[in-house]
Amino acid sequence: MDTLPLTPPTAARWPALQEPTARALAAAPFSVVGPSLGQRICMISDDFFPAATGVGVYLQLVCKQLVGRGYRVSIITSRRAGEPEQEDWQGVTVYRVFTVKLFGFYQALPSQTALCRILTHERPNVIHHHYLGIMMMRVCAVAESLGLPQVATYHFSSEVLTQPWPMRPLRGLIRRLVVRYNNRFNLVLAPSQNLARQIAEGGIRTPVRYLTNPVAFGATDTVVPTPRSSGFTILYAGRLGVEKNLPYLLRGFAQLVHRYPDAVLWVAGRGPEQASLEHLSTKLGIANRVRFLGFLDHPTLAKHYAACDAFVLPSLLEAQSLVTLEAMWFAKPVIVTNAIVSAAELVEAGVNGFVVDPASPADLAERLRQLACDPALRIALGAAGRQRALACQPEPVIDSLVQSYREVMTAGVHG
Repeated sequence: MDTLPLTPPTAARWPALQEPTARALAAAPFSVVGPSLGQRICMISDDFFPAATGVGVYLQLVCKQLVGRGYRVSIITSRRAGEPEQEDWQGVTVYRVFTVKLFGFYQALPSQTALCRILTHERPNVIHHHYLGIMMMRVCAVAESLGLPQVATYHFSSEVLTQPWPMRPLRGLIRRLVVRYNNRFNLVLAPSQNLARQIAEGGIRTPVRYLTNPVAFGATDTVVPTPRSSGFTILYAGRLGVEKNLPYLLRGFAQLVHRYPDAVLWVAGRGPEQASLEHLSTKLGIANRVRFLGFLDHPTLAKHYAACDAFVLPSLLEAQSLVTLEAMWFAKPVIVTNAIVSAAELVEAGVNGFVVDPASPADLAERLRQLACDPALRIALGAAGRQRALACQPEPVIDSLVQSYREVMTAGVHG
C-alpha cells in the first residue's frame, strides 16, 4: 500500500493557516505508535457515539470493522455535556470538540488550532467526512494545508440539511456549498446508485462511487422478539422529523385500523415532531393503537425487528435507509415511498415489499391491508428481502471501502 510522504510540520507548510496556528503546530507532539502510516483513517462526523442518527450507527459499525482489520481509526466528533475530550471506544480514538446544539442537532465547532493538533498527532492517510457543517469546512482547509487526501460520503442532501424552517431560506446556499466542498475532495461515496447518478449530474466533478450502507446486525436467529399482542404489528424506526413524513404513516395506519382494530404501530425514535405526532394520533382516534417507544439501542431495536410483521419507511427524503435494510435483514416485508431516491433499489414491488405514493394514505393503507390479511405473503416478501440484504453484509462493504482508500492514497491529493 502506498503511503503519504508526511513530514514533521513547519509554519511554512501551512500558508493558508493563520500564523499563530502554524506556530502552535510547529511545537506540537508528533509521536507515531501502532499501525503503519498506510493504515490510518480519520473520520469527521458530528454524530458518532452515542448515535443520534443513522450516520452514527453506520460509523460505529464501519470503525469497528476497520479496527478489526488492523487500521488505526480516529474520529473527530461533537462533545455533549459530561463527555470527555478524548477517549478510546472499542479501539477507536475519539476526539470530542467544542459543540453547540442547534435545531435539535449537535454541531461541532472546533478551532483550526485544535484540528491541526489532532491531525498532526494522528497523521491519517485519509480524511473521511460524513456531515456537511462548519467542522467539515474547517477540517477541509486544514487537511488541504497538510496535504491529506479527503473522501466524503454523501449521506444527506441539502433538502435534508435545511429541514428546520429557519434554515430553509438558506437551501440554495447549502446546495452550492455541497457542490463546492465535494469538488474539493478526492472521492465522493454515495449509498445509492440513483443518488450517485444525480450527484454526477448536479455539478459535482469529483469521482463518485456507489457504496451501499452495511447492515449493522449479525445473526438473527438468537434474537428474542420483544413481547407483543396478537394484532398485525407495524414498525417504524428513525428520527421523528418533518422529512420522515410520519403524519402520512399515522393517517394510513388509521385507515387500516378501521378494518383491523387490533393492529398496532410501533414508532421507535425521538425528534422534534413527537408532540405533534402524539396529538395527531389522538385526533385520528388511534392513540391506543400507537406506541411511541422513544430511542431504542441496537439490541432492543433488534428485538422489535424480530417481533414486527412489517416495516414502513414513509420518508420524503432519504439516501439509503439503513433501518429499511435492517428490517430486510430480519426478513420483514418493507414499504417505502416513491419519493426517496433509493426506492427502486431497496424494494421490488411485490417481491420484497411495496412502493407507495407519499401523497396517498389510502395507498399505504391498502398495502398494509394486503400484508395484514395474508401471513404467507408476509413470509414470502420477507424471505426475498433477506436475500437482498445479504449483499449489504459488512465484510464486502468494508472491502470496497478499503479499496477506495487505497486508490485515493495512491492517487495523491486532489488538484
